[in-house]
Amino acid sequence: MALEEQPPAEEVRHQMRERWGKAAGGWRERRAAGGRPSEDVLTDTLLALAGIAPGQRVLDMACGAGNPAFAIAERVGPAGSVLGCDITPAMVETCREQAREQGVANASFRLIEREVDLDVTAASFDAVTCRQALMFMPDPVAALDCWRRALKPGGHAAVSTWGPAERCHFFNFPRQVLSRHLEVPVGERPGVGVNALTSPEALTDVLTAAGFVDVRTTVLEVPMMEVESPEAWWERVEAGRGPGADLLAGLSVERRRAAREDAIARLRELFADGPVRLTNEAVVAAGTNPADVGREGVDAR
Repeated sequence: MALEEQPPAEEVRHQMRERWGKAAGGWRERRAAGGRPSEDVLTDTLLALAGIAPGQRVLDMACGAGNPAFAIAERVGPAGSVLGCDITPAMVETCREQAREQGVANASFRLIEREVDLDVTAASFDAVTCRQALMFMPDPVAALDCWRRALKPGGHAAVSTWGPAERCHFFNFPRQVLSRHLEVPVGERPGVGVNALTSPEALTDVLTAAGFVDVRTTVLEVPMMEVESPEAWWERVEAGRGPGADLLAGLSVERRRAAREDAIARLRELFADGPVRLTNEAVVAAGTNPADVGREGVDAR
């Protein structure tokens, strides 16, 4: 999709609220199940590049269900704090519930209308993070510029996105298999979404355009899911607990049966000697707010 064909910004935000609002219940269930998410290697890398340290005041944008906000709260300790912001009401309420349940006093969460309207004091945060959300925003450069102005001079920002589709097997495998059984195969669409900002160069460009300096990037393989068998993987998809569940609604009983056989056969080829392990590639980038920036407000847009 060409740039001029992108939907209007408010339409994109509406779509994101709908999408992530529906997902909030699943995140609550995941939290209730306990244990650290398998993709915490990504959060750990993000926090390391952001230089999160005790006593800092941190802004976590598109906080979702609280990853990495709660990890940040633990790292900055009682002398520090984290403010998580999100445009999705259900996600913000999920975070507030968790903070109350776990007695996390140094994390607060704010519902915002737009990622460029924060209602925070300029130059008041030591670091800003955004985990796996920048690619869903209608204007990543404008968002980063707004967040940069919330940073103190010399403060750090760290953002992460998913890599190319062919290296995101957790997302791509079910789409590849199931689209073969749809009457109209599903293709990958560029633009806003997981297929945007998939390279170190792309993240470097948007951070630089937003005024950050000393931009550095890293690429890592992120474990997303491990199940004991191909059949167990299919059961998760049918239960709506993984990518591809949305495509199943478009399959007849016969096509769904054929898709199941196709998927299980392919997974047995890929994982003949053990459990099914699906990974994604992630790209993480960090930049520094120049020390000589002004202190203009952060809600100018």
